[in-house]
Amino acid sequence: MKVAIIEPLQLPKEVVMEEFSSLNCEVEMFDTKPGSQKEVVERTRDADIMVVVNYPVRAEALEKLENLRMIAVSFTGYDHIDIDKCRELGITVCNVPEYSTSSVAELVFGMIISAKRKLIECDMTVRSGKDNKGLLGSEIYGKTMGVIGTGKIGKRVCEIALAFGMNVMAYSRTRKRELEEKGVRYVPLEELLKMSDVVTIHVPLSKETEGMIGERELAMMKDGAIIVNTARGKIIDTASLAKMLESGKIVACLDVFDIEPPLPENHPLRNAKNAVLAPHVGYYTEEALMRRLKVTVDNIRAYINDSPKNVVS
Repeated sequence: MKVAIIEPLQLPKEVVMEEFSSLNCEVEMFDTKPGSQKEVVERTRDADIMVVVNYPVRAEALEKLENLRMIAVSFTGYDHIDIDKCRELGITVCNVPEYSTSSVAELVFGMIISAKRKLIECDMTVRSGKDNKGLLGSEIYGKTMGVIGTGKIGKRVCEIALAFGMNVMAYSRTRKRELEEKGVRYVPLEELLKMSDVVTIHVPLSKETEGMIGERELAMMKDGAIIVNTARGKIIDTASLAKMLESGKIVACLDVFDIEPPLPENHPLRNAKNAVLAPHVGYYTEEALMRRLKVTVDNIRAYINDSPKNVVS
């Protein structure tokens, strides 16, 4: 059985290979991302199992990989994999759920506090020898947090917001009684957008959620409200968001975009005003990456033992 790790798992090579050695498989590991679907094929041509993080794997590549039987997605999201083609070809796809729950939830509040207390501007001010003039901030205590999606990450965000003394409302397909018992109030999306001082998104990208926050929804938000996206960039319409930021109506804290960073120079959000930007680091902590690695290997082991788990296709 051969395993091809076609892009870096963002941990030292010796750590990754030690973990994979427990599988007793032939393992080939690449330390750069593929440059094309052709390169995906070249790296995986004679492998039974492909390991990928967030590099796209399209139908054109899958059709040429006759030996491929499993794709181990070392990531929670899997919208970058052509799932329909995998089903057609009988390729099992497994992901790594929940590994970065705490990491992402903590980043949400790091970005909110950075925006509220103008920390980026504060840093630049001190380094240029100036005082605190023009750096008046505001608290999050007593403010209203609107959480879109109360899965594992959204639930943790609700809990942290409550600990900060925020009022929390949520919009989700399913309600969590344990959150309601703690004081979270579930409301329609429009009410959440109109009433929240901070809106944070925690839903997966799908046909239903792509573009769910567009110009109409952004216009509903309070003047000066913050929108946070650590989920998937395409959930918010990029052009509409750029327009709203330029107008000064809202502030954005973004860890994800409609494409993976680095953003091209002409991207509408690269130089956006009223925004705190991060290059997709929500999951990027030592603890989360080690959890991700271990679950990835466990997923492969389970597949080899004919008892696959975390199967998404």
